[in-house]
Amino acid sequence: MIPYGAQTGQEVTVTFYGDRLDDTEEVLCDGTGITVSEVTVVPDKKGKQVTAKIAIAEDAKYGTRRLRLRTRSGLSEIVNFFVGPFAVVDEKEPNSEFETPQAISNNVTVHGEIANEDVDYYTVDLKKGERLSVEIEGLRLGNTAAGTFFDPYIAVLNSSRFELAAEDDHALTQQDAFVSLIIPEDGTYTIQVRDASYGGGRNAYYRLHVGNYARPSGVVPAGGRPGETVEVTFLGDPAGPFKQQVTFPAEPGFSFGAFPKQGESATPTCNPLWVSELDNVIEVEPNENVGQATPMHVPSAANGVVSSQEDSDYFKFSLKKNQEVDIDVIARRVRSSIDSVLDVYDSKGKRLAGDDDRKRPDSWVRFKAPADGEYVIRVRDQLGNGGPDYFYRVEVSPRQPELTITVNDISRYVQPDIVVPKGRRRAVLATVRRDNFGGAISISGEGLPEGVKVETPECWLDTGTIPLVFDATASPAPAGTYGKVKGAWQHPDNKALVANTTVEQHYLRIRGRNNQVFWEEKFEEVPVVVTEEVPFDIQVTVPKVPLVRDGKMDLKVTATRAEGFDEPIQILVLQNPPGVNSSRSIKIDKGKTEASIPFNASGNAPLKESMITVRALAKVNGGTMEICSPYFPITVAEPYMSMELVNVADEQGKEISLPVEIENSTPFEGKATVELLGLPTKTKTEPTEIDKDTKQIVFKIQTEKDAPVGETKNLFCRVIVTENGEPVEHKLGSGRLRINKPAPVVVAKKEEPKKEEPKKQEPKPKVLSRLEMLRQQQEALREQLGTAPASN
Repeated sequence: MIPYGAQTGQEVTVTFYGDRLDDTEEVLCDGTGITVSEVTVVPDKKGKQVTAKIAIAEDAKYGTRRLRLRTRSGLSEIVNFFVGPFAVVDEKEPNSEFETPQAISNNVTVHGEIANEDVDYYTVDLKKGERLSVEIEGLRLGNTAAGTFFDPYIAVLNSSRFELAAEDDHALTQQDAFVSLIIPEDGTYTIQVRDASYGGGRNAYYRLHVGNYARPSGVVPAGGRPGETVEVTFLGDPAGPFKQQVTFPAEPGFSFGAFPKQGESATPTCNPLWVSELDNVIEVEPNENVGQATPMHVPSAANGVVSSQEDSDYFKFSLKKNQEVDIDVIARRVRSSIDSVLDVYDSKGKRLAGDDDRKRPDSWVRFKAPADGEYVIRVRDQLGNGGPDYFYRVEVSPRQPELTITVNDISRYVQPDIVVPKGRRRAVLATVRRDNFGGAISISGEGLPEGVKVETPECWLDTGTIPLVFDATASPAPAGTYGKVKGAWQHPDNKALVANTTVEQHYLRIRGRNNQVFWEEKFEEVPVVVTEEVPFDIQVTVPKVPLVRDGKMDLKVTATRAEGFDEPIQILVLQNPPGVNSSRSIKIDKGKTEASIPFNASGNAPLKESMITVRALAKVNGGTMEICSPYFPITVAEPYMSMELVNVADEQGKEISLPVEIENSTPFEGKATVELLGLPTKTKTEPTEIDKDTKQIVFKIQTEKDAPVGETKNLFCRVIVTENGEPVEHKLGSGRLRINKPAPVVVAKKEEPKKEEPKKQEPKPKVLSRLEMLRQQQEALREQLGTAPASN
């Protein structure tokens, strides 16, 4: 889209770029103060360009409007259009050198573009003591075309090319930047704009606000009651702090901000503020320790600023024993620079609790008082930093019921568009978060197109994920609105305990490398569009029988096709009943009209009836159109019977009997078929039949000679009971079959005659030497004479 914004009281022609825009009918815009007319499809651009005139009221609120093109067949992506206080001038090349800048007057908004490695220079003549504020909207334009990631950097230079101020990122403007300074002397000053990494590229557009407007970076108090007018102090402006009356909206929304104003010009972008029912308490300096803590009460909200590196702020309040409070630091959520750390102490300074980043990166503690007495909280910055933009708000309140409902992505980073063809329905899922309460909620629609209603079956209202079906079966004319879907809860016994919310959509607008989330917008107004009819519809044959635990069911889906339409239709279940699974790869083939979705229930699936719907997607005129079926019931029930299988062992090539014991719990008419499944290869058995009185069956299992040896552990019975003409399929029992090799055959052996052992041969006489023979003779003679050997 070009341009990305305009000044109040002006009318501009805006050009939208995209595909399949040839049937555009209107431009949808959220908020007020803008009128769109003369929506025209550019005839020679083949459905890729649309122009429209946008008139902005003099009293239109500054800030962002979300524009989307409604066509007869759908809805375009979001584009941001900015309403501001200044006249818009276009960048004029060449202005890429310090020596060849583009001269501009003060209090203008420049609409420019940074090409790859480009630097843009602008000059403005200023007087000594004048305030110069420069702020850029770059990443906040939300332009992701051509994959460009533009991270702006701005600087103010004097005539000698010295930087007087420079900024890349700031908590207030996120990935964008701003600077504000008091001019030191009369002269011409240069403003430099570039990508922080000297990147850029096609579609790296920006809006540069140059003027003498105030640009504070902090505000105290940072919140107020709905409908209340509060005097706030803006901090961080180079001309010093100043006060301003701010009226808060009567109904809290997802975002609210004040536009600071001094003199004739207001700040082009807001300082965010928090809206809640709590009283404001402002810190009283000094409050740097437990003894100096600023008094507050419960419930209330403490507001202050960590003004220096040495600063940390203390507040005190009284609690009764076992009284429980939530202590919530609201800082980054209102664009403060502080990375808060929260500590809780007793009156003597003993630390009892604390937190750093529970609310990412804000701090939060649920604290229960151990005794009657006074308790103290401390707020400080994690890195010990401080300054006028390190402001905070700490809400201390009893536990209250809180309800949040968020529309789920249909695929990663992709939010669904609520596009409902005439006479059809469209379904989305939403996540419900309940804090400090439980139970069913209610759902209602507000501001939807005429003839459209939103429905959620009662069976889902007490769960964490609910289906929302937008029904346009009343055949309204094609139209579109920014509507709201609201959720509510009230305690059945205490009418004062309530929780209300608006269903929100989180659009990921900017992704960095590795899909890092840089900027996500949260919307409470959901665009709902009714289109022309689509050439197909689906009907589901409502099952007449239950889906039993550990059982299966095939759900029949039938498509009705207009003449000449034969595209494939993808079929998806929006949300399965608890404990139930279904196939996600079902398709009604080209030219066909029927398909079946297999369902199966786990053994512990809750026994209940659930209303579900089936999505259907098909290509229509080059785009994908989606509808859904009406809600229909699926009931999960107990199995009709139970079965107990015996573990058996068999040998290759033999037959064995496997008995199955049956206990019937739900009577049924006629016969049921029973098959034994899970058998290994090269084994077989025949199915059998049972009736409601059967107590036992026996399967004869035939095993081939070369059946694989080993144990099979997953034998079970598939039982199909026919009721109301439809099958009820069970998976029952669990058994084992072991196949062994046949035992070896033992053959008796003949005894062989014993062989005679050879006779032992006498050892040959030892041959004696002559000396040995004389010695032996001498010993024999001594034995005869009885004399001992002579001594030497």
